[in-house]
Amino acid sequence: MSLAVEIAVQDLAGLEAAALGGADRVELCVDLARGGVTPPVDLVEQCVQRAATLVAARDAKPHFDVHVLIRSRAGDGDFLDRPEEFAYLPEEIELMARQAGDTVAAGAAGVVIGALTPAGSLDIPAIETIRDSALRSAQTALRGITLTCHRAVDALAGREERAEAMRTLLGLGFHRVLSSGGAARALDGTDDLGAMVDAAEGFLDVCAGGGVRPADLADLAHRSGVTDVHLSARRRPGAPVEPGAPDTETDPAIVAAAVDAAGVL
Repeated sequence: MSLAVEIAVQDLAGLEAAALGGADRVELCVDLARGGVTPPVDLVEQCVQRAATLVAARDAKPHFDVHVLIRSRAGDGDFLDRPEEFAYLPEEIELMARQAGDTVAAGAAGVVIGALTPAGSLDIPAIETIRDSALRSAQTALRGITLTCHRAVDALAGREERAEAMRTLLGLGFHRVLSSGGAARALDGTDDLGAMVDAAEGFLDVCAGGGVRPADLADLAHRSGVTDVHLSARRRPGAPVEPGAPDTETDPAIVAAAVDAAGVL
């Protein structure tokens, strides 16, 4: 089984730690502690350029790239069973559409997007508006991009709703869905993640994220069948910092442990 490792980072030093540690890609955002929001365009540009330099120097995997979270506001807590956390006003949707377009123009390999109705279903018009802005920028740049739906799917009502969302997102042109299977921790949502994998029928990747630790990877992959995992690899509060360690919350040791755990599957 091949398991791709995605690290959520919020600065250039975090990207470097992920790349040098052998991660397959990063999801770039800011305000990660509250779930993340869209990073500034200049940070996207810096990270894209640095990623390309690391790949060219063979200090990162050849396919290592930068995917960017597009989210206009951070959450206020647990969003499970709270679809309103991902229900957006028209002006927020317009903002995220501009952010998606600008992010792709800045060189991002993909965008991570999503939206729900207050009633708890995918907000297809909102998703299409944001998606189309990203695709227009990609078309202008004469390249493709990867579309990922973020953990908004975890706020859906249950397993059947998440499985149906997979089929809908496939029809909308998505390539990947990030989910914990509707649980606080992905390891506790493996049954739902497995149902999402089945619904995708191999056409859409399921990336397991939410409280993922390197020690969980084997159980998570074998019990759910996911091909991708997502973790922040953030340094524990109060943990000792090694001399010369990068000034970032991304812990190189945790990145390396996750990559090592994925490599033995």
